[in-house]
Amino acid sequence: MIFRCMIVDDEPLAHRVLEKYFSIIPNITIVHQAYNAKEAGFFLENNSIDILLLDINMPEITGIEFLQSLTNKPLTIFTTALRNHALDGYELGVFDYLLKPIKEERFQLAIDRAVEILNLKSQGQQIENHTSQYITIRSNGMNIRLNTNEITHIQGLKDYTILYANPKKYMVKGSIKSMFACLPEEQFVRVHKSFIVSKTKLNAISNNKIEFDGFQIPIGRKFKDIKNFDF
Repeated sequence: MIFRCMIVDDEPLAHRVLEKYFSIIPNITIVHQAYNAKEAGFFLENNSIDILLLDINMPEITGIEFLQSLTNKPLTIFTTALRNHALDGYELGVFDYLLKPIKEERFQLAIDRAVEILNLKSQGQQIENHTSQYITIRSNGMNIRLNTNEITHIQGLKDYTILYANPKKYMVKGSIKSMFACLPEEQFVRVHKSFIVSKTKLNAISNNKIEFDGFQIPIGRKFKDIKNFDF
């Protein structure tokens, strides 16, 4: 499957770097390159994309403002020199956050993860039912019975959620709110509007993030009481 990508950045050098990186990736085609948000918006009026690589610091309309204006947000990766907007990205459902100068290895990792998620999404997985210890995911006409003890964390992406059960991932139709309702309360806790984590996987909690098994996840403003969680 070939996925459609648009690059939005006001710096020509940034475009050249990303073009070079994409040149060795066979399953993604760059369908448009815009140098400001208005130009990108005009393109999206009559075209669809799967992946959006978006700079933040642009004249007139910032990348954050542009993303907020989109009704149907594509899978978005911020490409920016600004280090202090990661939480803004999470609030907007941004998939990844690449800091300039972008290293090719880090870029490749982000794109590999994006393609994996898009492929999962195309498979149309959904949750069918659950018990106190298992949830059943329907994928390609098959039922997959998943032990909730295997789930480390869950990420919400608009109308889909991603279940991380190392080393596997499952894309599930439905909001993170509906997914949370299907999980045992004694085992999982919602720490952000876009994240649920397993209580047994928590290693450390700081003022605005939690850490477990190498992951760092922000704590949302509405979920600050997680800092008092006894683990």
